[in-house]
Amino acid sequence: MTDNSGNALLKIEALDVRYESGRSVWGLPRYKNVVHGVSFDVKPGQTFGLVGESGSGKSTIGKAVLRQVPIHAGSIRFDGHEIKDFPSQSAPLWYRKAVQVVFQNPLMSLNPRMLARDTVAEAVRFHTGMTGSALSGKVGDLFNDVGLPRKLGERYPRELSGGQQQRVAIARALASDPRLIVCDEAVSALDVSTQSHVMELLHKLQNERGVSYIFISHDLGVVRNICHEVGVLYQGRFVDVGMTDDVYGNPKHVYTRNLLDAVPKMPNFDRLQMA
Repeated sequence: MTDNSGNALLKIEALDVRYESGRSVWGLPRYKNVVHGVSFDVKPGQTFGLVGESGSGKSTIGKAVLRQVPIHAGSIRFDGHEIKDFPSQSAPLWYRKAVQVVFQNPLMSLNPRMLARDTVAEAVRFHTGMTGSALSGKVGDLFNDVGLPRKLGERYPRELSGGQQQRVAIARALASDPRLIVCDEAVSALDVSTQSHVMELLHKLQNERGVSYIFISHDLGVVRNICHEVGVLYQGRFVDVGMTDDVYGNPKHVYTRNLLDAVPKMPNFDRLQMA
């Protein structure tokens, strides 16, 4: 099981999330339970993977951490602060600065009317108040950090490749110097070669900045390559959770074994070296 010692950056305990699904004939709300009693820790500078099929609840957990959905029961503590009671869609600024997100489709997450540099600059200005040459310098540094030539900042998102778009999205997420980034299917829309490059970038940034990730994916091969720990979700519950090598090497639940059996058998490649 995930280590429950006191060194967690994010600690989730017995999390329940449900959505209102309609009304009864008496006008009372009906609910659909999506996440049931999920508990795990995310340690500083490490990556926790949430894996499962569509509808398993993995993205809902990410939205709960981002305070985009109401939490029915349980606890989410970030750096010792209980965030469950933050109003949905209205987390305090310090938390929005500390916890950022990278979405699945970078083209959809970027403003099509803004140059790439302006997208990143807007985030930097919002979180730091920088203007003028200091702002330009910070944007240039962020482009350098994610491996993008500064001249690409003069392009609109549609003029960039998928991998370049996602690097801009990552640069925007880094603008606030976050401590945790929720990566919600952040590489699933990319081709295999580009996926590898983006994962290498995420790993490099983790080593350099000490940032933690929640990495949400349906792809067990991707999760194994980047995550220190992993939880396998089935119908909103963990059926396997622990160190990645342990879960993959000795899955306890038949659902996990079936998922692993479905992963294409490909030639081995070097796994990212975990700190």
